[in-house]
Parts: sequence; C-alpha cells; structure tokens
Amino acid sequence: MEILKNFVKLQQEELNIAEIMELVTFPNCGAISNFIGITRDNFENKKVIKLEYEAYESMALKEMTNICNKIRSQWDVEGIAIYHRIGEVPISKASVVIAVSSPHREQSLRAVEYAINALKASVPIWKKEVYETGEPQWKQNKEYEEAQMASDINEKIPNKDVVDQNLVQIRANSEELNRRIESFIERKRQHVNTVNVQEFCRYSENNGNENSCARVDAILIRRKDSRSHIKVHRVLNEWGPQTIDQSILCKPINTNNTNNMSFDVSDSFPILDERISVTERMIGINKPVPKDIYERLKNIEDRILYLESISPEYKDFWTQ
Repeated sequence: MEILKNFVKLQQEELNIAEIMELVTFPNCGAISNFIGITRDNFENKKVIKLEYEAYESMALKEMTNICNKIRSQWDVEGIAIYHRIGEVPISKASVVIAVSSPHREQSLRAVEYAINALKASVPIWKKEVYETGEPQWKQNKEYEEAQMASDINEKIPNKDVVDQNLVQIRANSEELNRRIESFIERKRQHVNTVNVQEFCRYSENNGNENSCARVDAILIRRKDSRSHIKVHRVLNEWGPQTIDQSILCKPINTNNTNNMSFDVSDSFPILDERISVTERMIGINKPVPKDIYERLKNIEDRILYLESISPEYKDFWTQ
C-alpha cells in the first residue's frame, strides 16, 4: 500500500524552509513549487511590529490534511508539505510554508496555488496584527469570510444554488436540457422533411399525372432503413423539340472525306445538339466533345456505366 507523503504541522518555533523543502524532495520529481508567507511591516499606513496567530489545532490539522487529499485527487504530485506557525511571528519571518513536488512543474504550481487559497478559506487559524501605535486588531482572511458567507446562505436556503437571477435563462438539469435539445432537433427534422415533400414531390399515384413540363417528378417513398426517400420518375413529353424523329441518328451524312462516315448534329439539328449537350453536362462530361454524334453517344454510354459502377442508385434512376 502506497504511503501518502503528506506533511502538515502547526508549530510555535521558526519555520525552517530548507528542512520543509527537503521533506518533499524525491528522485522521481523534476519540480518543487512553494509558497512562503512572511510578515510585512505595514497595513493601511499603520506600522506593524509583529503578528500573532491562534488556531483550533485539531480542526486545523484535519483541514490541512483534507487539502492534501484534494490536491492528490486533482493533480499528479508526490510530496505535499503545509506548515503554519502559531504564536508570535516577527517582521520578515515566515508564518506559512507550502511546498509541493511533482514530476512536472505544471502540477506542482497549480497545487500550491490551490493549497494557499484553500488554507485561507477553510483552516481555522486567526491572525492578530500588533501595531507600533494603537490597539492591535484581529484579522480574518477574506477567503474565509467569503466561505462563511456562502455557508450561511446555504443554511438558510438548503439544497438550492445561489445564482444571480438576472443571469438565469433556463432552469433545468443536464438531463432535461439534453431532452429539450433532442426534441428541438427532431421537430426541425420533421419540418425539413415536410418542406422537401411539398417542394419536390408533386406526383400523385391517384391523379396519374405523368405529363409534366419539368424534367423529373418525384414521390415520397417510405423505407425501413431511412426516414424518407425521394423516388424519381422520368417525364413523358408528348410534344416539343424532344419529339424529333430519332431515326435521323441512323443516317450518316457524307463529309468531305469520303472514307470517313460521320454525322455532325450541331450543323443540321441545333435543338438536338443542345439536348445532347445538356445531357453531357448533367452526367459530368465536361471535356471537349467530338462533332461525331456516334462518338458522343458512346461517351455518354461509357459515363453512365461508370456512374452505375460507383453508385448503384444511378442504375435504378435510368430504368424508371
């Protein structure tokens, strides 16, 4: 069982800083951070000649040990020493020494800062300032006063956090907040689905409206593996430029080169050329296209086969 290297002590003798530092020196540590509080000679333009400390010793030692345990629960440290002097402490002499060792400096630095703040807030040690002139005064740490005030408020209002009401926007625990967020997302998802249906799905099985001026119609199809799916229908166009006799594609036209039979659709049928060009752009044929319509159709077929190979839903699209 690992022995915790906590060193806490109250003493009337002068604090030996070197000895305290030695207590927390270990070969596996690369840093020792410390705080040393000493008596200064002035307070609010009054000349201070000494400080006198009193403590509720048994409770103070217990709280100092609790501080050590809390430090170990938050940071990776090795040795912790908290020494406090009681009785008279002359000017420039140490009243408190805190030393923490750790493998790396960040942990010990943060632990020392926490230790001195916690010491002032929770350990029952009182200080009296003795001045050169005038009556001495008992001083209470600011941190201790704030902690006591918070404790008094909590006793008056049990089990209720004291929060500025002007800052409160939502009164709910984390579980309730998560439930509200999920509910909001679900409502937005349903709204988006409804808008998609209204905007894109104009086809109805009842009215049989297969004729449309749009290129495609769509209908909402419910599937088990998804919330919704859009099924695409090809449009049946019975009039317009699309009704040009397709048999012309089978009649090659002689060019100047009698050995090369080809058909330049752009010269003879600009409307048909426009439709083929649109198809090429839609399926991603952006490179320069040949004039020969047969070669262009072959490129379109190759492109469709490629799209089917990388994304199977394209196959269903073309067979609708």
